[in-house]
Amino acid sequence: MQPLPSQVAMLQLAAQHAGARALVIDASWRTAQPIDTAAIVRAATQALAEVEAAGVGAIIGDGVRFVPADRAPVTVEDFASGDAYRAWRGEGTLLLDGGPLVRVAVVTLGTDHCVRVLAHHAVLDGFAVTRLFRRIVERLDAEAAGAPLPYARCGDLAALAAAAPSLRPPDPLFWSAATEDLGAPGHEIAFTVRPAPPADHPLQHRVTFSAPTAVHRRSWPGEAAAVVAAYTARHLGTETASVGVIANLRRTDLERATPVQWMAAVPTRLDVPADATPAALAADLYRWLGAAAERIATGERPEQLATAVPAAWRAGRLFGPIVNILPDVGVPGWTLDVAAWGPVSDCLFSVHPVGEGEFVVDGVFHPDLYDAAGAAAHVQAVAGALAAALAAPDEPLPPIPARAVDPDRVAVPGGWIVPGRVRAALAAAGFPDERVELLTEAPVTVVLRGVEPEELPRARAVLPPGVRVRRA
Repeated sequence: MQPLPSQVAMLQLAAQHAGARALVIDASWRTAQPIDTAAIVRAATQALAEVEAAGVGAIIGDGVRFVPADRAPVTVEDFASGDAYRAWRGEGTLLLDGGPLVRVAVVTLGTDHCVRVLAHHAVLDGFAVTRLFRRIVERLDAEAAGAPLPYARCGDLAALAAAAPSLRPPDPLFWSAATEDLGAPGHEIAFTVRPAPPADHPLQHRVTFSAPTAVHRRSWPGEAAAVVAAYTARHLGTETASVGVIANLRRTDLERATPVQWMAAVPTRLDVPADATPAALAADLYRWLGAAAERIATGERPEQLATAVPAAWRAGRLFGPIVNILPDVGVPGWTLDVAAWGPVSDCLFSVHPVGEGEFVVDGVFHPDLYDAAGAAAHVQAVAGALAAALAAPDEPLPPIPARAVDPDRVAVPGGWIVPGRVRAALAAAGFPDERVELLTEAPVTVVLRGVEPEELPRARAVLPPGVRVRRA
């Protein structure tokens, strides 16, 4: 079973982090409606039978490859408290042992019911997970109305694969619009000095905000994405934002009908002048995403830029925060809770409506790069900016203060370092200060005394890619 172009990068990541929870989507929908547990199980079982990706597994050997798998049975779980349910979900992962990579559990939580979908991100993306759940609800409602639905395959993976373009190298001239200045000394695009390998248990913080008029405006998703990008730029004290925007790439009926991994995080460079408005920024963003989608539709995958653009590996990343706007995940009578969004090497902001005029900002942060207070502060600030900006999209952005500048910072490719923090990070990694010499003239270099060659990777792991490391 050959992977789609949209699945290749996630499979490569899976080869490096086999069985990691960091690579799953864990979504749960909850309802207080009186529903028969057995009826939900029947609906979920029938829906899984209609989703071809639910019959896909993966094994390791010369990388990771897809194999056919028997669909997982729908399990039934019961928990006395929300804390117990969350703890159980937190241990959920999917092994690359040939077993199915999509699983559904029906959970009773007091008098409420939950449907939990756990899927490997190489197999399903967020749209696909939502599509699966909605099919479960369609079947449940149809049976309750006395008119059970016949079997109907959801889309067609073979037809989708036949229509998908072959991978081709990304055009450096086109994508330079997103990678300009990437990796330049002192050019900061993220809240942290380095990315990190995806963590199984990232920090997560949610804030609800009100924007009563926004949900009826078709342009609100673009405005919301633009505001998160603008927050990034203003917080860093720059006039440009470099973010990864999760783009809607499903254009045809076949693509929309087939639950599968089809997404891309599109590197996006957005100018944020002093008088910028959410509406104007959204228009710029839509123009760029439209042009990028045309390229992706011909086989160019933006994640390939991470190795194709030298500045990207000098900086260690293609963009700063990831922005994920979900305008259509609601299901009447059910509330959504996402405990795992897939791999995050720095931070991710997801925004979706939860009711009439109410929205949630769900922030996910790498625990090696952020503490809980810092993560919460970012989410609260983004929610505040969104509430104000979505209420007045044609007015200038609300004030967003820049963070304080460290007076002793030193420019490195892709941003800045602070010598004291570098030494503290090295000490935490087992390199005490007396063994460390920091040369702050370009190229910034850490010289380690009394270390063996095999210890150097441990030091590199806690330093920005733009800082060199060598033995004395």
